[in-house]
Amino acid sequence: MQKSSDQKFNDLPFNETVVLIKKNDAATLKNLYKTNFTKVKRYVVKNSGSEQQAKDVYQEAFVAMWRNIKNDRFAAESDTAINGYLFQIAKYKWLDHVRSVKYKNTTFINRDIEYEEPEIEIEENKSQKIKLIMDCIGNLGERCQTLLKLFYFERKQYKEIAQIMSMDEASARNAKYRCQEQLRKMTQIIPNGTK
Repeated sequence: MQKSSDQKFNDLPFNETVVLIKKNDAATLKNLYKTNFTKVKRYVVKNSGSEQQAKDVYQEAFVAMWRNIKNDRFAAESDTAINGYLFQIAKYKWLDHVRSVKYKNTTFINRDIEYEEPEIEIEENKSQKIKLIMDCIGNLGERCQTLLKLFYFERKQYKEIAQIMSMDEASARNAKYRCQEQLRKMTQIIPNGTK
């Protein structure tokens, strides 16, 4: 018996959904797209966006999700994980957009109020904090440096990190947590962010 193209995305077994996404099955992709758009639109509109901006962000997020599933960079354990993953990508893309200088300069400027540049002191403080964190990372062991770099800068999944560092996935999670705690403690020891 062949599946109807009108079948809802949520009715598909999870493994079949992933296989169909990887095969670029039009009906599955269309259902997935329709199923999740409303939630993203609601989030964007609620957070100072328009419906058109929601469509743009959702399109980018959908493509990123599709690419990550096709390239085995996202290993979900259920179809609701795919929905959640897609929403998270859209949410972070919207937050990046809202935080971007271009958006702030063009969207939130009231015509009667002149835009003020951030104070130099605030920028210097940020630079000092970044330098402090980078110095502390440099003082971590080589294993911690590699692990944090893979996770935060290269945005690798725990599965990939485990393979690269020759450990199991649970050990990679625990090691990342321990390294993160080491880094947090190191940044707290230094008073006022200066050595």
